[in-house]
Amino acid sequence: MTEWLNNNWIEITGALLTLVFLYLEVTRKWTMWIVGILSGLFYIYINFDAQLYALAGLCTYNVFVSIYGVYCWKFVKTKNNRDLPFSFISKKLALQLAGIGMVIFAMIAFILFRFTNIPNPFTANGELFPFILDNLITTLSIIATWMAAKKIVESWCLWLFVNPCNIALYLYKGMYPSTMLYVVFTIFSIVGYIQWRKAALQQK
Repeated sequence: MTEWLNNNWIEITGALLTLVFLYLEVTRKWTMWIVGILSGLFYIYINFDAQLYALAGLCTYNVFVSIYGVYCWKFVKTKNNRDLPFSFISKKLALQLAGIGMVIFAMIAFILFRFTNIPNPFTANGELFPFILDNLITTLSIIATWMAAKKIVESWCLWLFVNPCNIALYLYKGMYPSTMLYVVFTIFSIVGYIQWRKAALQQK
């Protein structure tokens, strides 16, 4: 047990920080973004070490979006000098984000093919399953994290799809602390949606 903890302390620490982030996100605390910066730094290393390069890039993105989240949640005010409100997504924005998502997916696929050492997933030596999941998770997480920074309730709907994909990917890679982390994430995504929806309706 001690040897396992010594070999996996980085992943365990990253998972625990991400759990703290999740709790603060569900309870709508701006300090979640401070913890998000720290957990993002840990998972940059964790995913890069596992050759999940798209997810490593996502974590780098999350660090910068967490900084933006601090700005939006702590310093952005409405015309009435109130905090940025929780809100529901408009049809126009949903369509825009869907188009952006397809572009991001294609760009990530190109980068992975061109600039990383992963085997071609369409060959006998390649791994198509983790390649597709890595790309899909990264694409949707980029959009969901931006939506969370803007306090858009439906960001949780994306997480309800992304988190089970993370479970499948990390289980496939044998990364069990991260697998358990995303099991908890999936459960709390339901709670988060309910809490943010309630807050948006009250503010509306």
